[in-house]
Amino acid sequence: MSQSNKSLKRALPDVKDYPQKRTKADTQDLKQFSIHPLARFNGPCTTYKQPVEIMSFSYDNERNLHMDDRELKYYYPPDLKDCDLSHGYETFVQREQSGPEPIHSLLDSLAHAQKQSADKNLIQTDLVGYFVTILIISWRGIFTKILCTPYNRNEPWELGATLWNNTIFIEEHDTEYTKENSTGTTPRHKLMSYWGYKFENLCTISKLPSEITSSDDPELINRKTTIVNTNVQYCSVAKTSLGNNKLIMGAEVDCLCDAKPKRPANPVEKYIELKTSKVIEKEKDTFYFERYKLLKFWAQSFLIGVPKIIVGFRDNDGCIINVQEFKTMDIPKIVKGKNGMWNATVCLNFANKFLEWLKTVIVIDDPNSSYTISFQSPFKDIKVEFMGKKNSVLAERHLESLKNV
Repeated sequence: MSQSNKSLKRALPDVKDYPQKRTKADTQDLKQFSIHPLARFNGPCTTYKQPVEIMSFSYDNERNLHMDDRELKYYYPPDLKDCDLSHGYETFVQREQSGPEPIHSLLDSLAHAQKQSADKNLIQTDLVGYFVTILIISWRGIFTKILCTPYNRNEPWELGATLWNNTIFIEEHDTEYTKENSTGTTPRHKLMSYWGYKFENLCTISKLPSEITSSDDPELINRKTTIVNTNVQYCSVAKTSLGNNKLIMGAEVDCLCDAKPKRPANPVEKYIELKTSKVIEKEKDTFYFERYKLLKFWAQSFLIGVPKIIVGFRDNDGCIINVQEFKTMDIPKIVKGKNGMWNATVCLNFANKFLEWLKTVIVIDDPNSSYTISFQSPFKDIKVEFMGKKNSVLAERHLESLKNV
């Protein structure tokens, strides 16, 4: 993101869907990226580089930000004899901001990481000949939405983006749809939302699993009664690339399987994702789980490099019946060739071409301006609109803390 590169030309992708490369003058009319036909995203799979963690940070129970691993947890199998996900619902503490997470804390962590690192190119964009590679920074959840879009054509989303210092910063907008789906619209939906957080509590401890020597260990006993507090989070920040798209993303991480290795070792291979799902009883349950749940589970974990997903299958009363492990890289094989399913290659090729296109549309390099990126009914196109000098996703402090990054 070095300002010294501003005089250099930006690299414009050679995207086969478009007849010619675009310039700043003519990209202002290029506002729609078509989802169809999906067949054009078949073929050799775009290369996705193994994510490498560059930073981690924590939120405490009062939502204070700390540039350390104080909220890191370890996986320890839950006690299936006492695994009621509704327990403690009356004391549930939810963070006040119920909408999408702004990008601010992610950028704060990057500024901190660069300041602390001896590697002055930790976050900088690359120079390829006379061209500057555009960097894209966002939360993993946003990249997940993009990756799943070819097969989730009934879920609207809206994003805000700002281009500054050869970097596109993206965050999610709070819409009526996100408000309805963040905490649920009925008491039943709100309770079911709680179940996922409770499962995380019942599966995690704050010390290494190897230190547990008895079933009476306070760590195992206390996790059953610990108040669920969604202010608390442990987050990883990783850099990677999809094709020629350089990405940095922040992601909440549920737990680790073992001690976190110190850098330069890459800790993402130790991370575990925790999920809940309705117990599979009928053929239609299998279809729903593989078509919708596994798509999202795979996308979320694959993007940040998490190798293992542990799913707690629960009944209608919120009691865990069994627990199953899934290797992230094996999930596409589970659905391959089945009718009505999804294709990981299509997802990756779609995301690659969309991000390449996005870099030809978002061209106004101004920290005070923004673009709106939206995917709405009838879910045929992703639209981009320049909003002018308003709704920048950057806070004033980032213009100072990141200007030399």
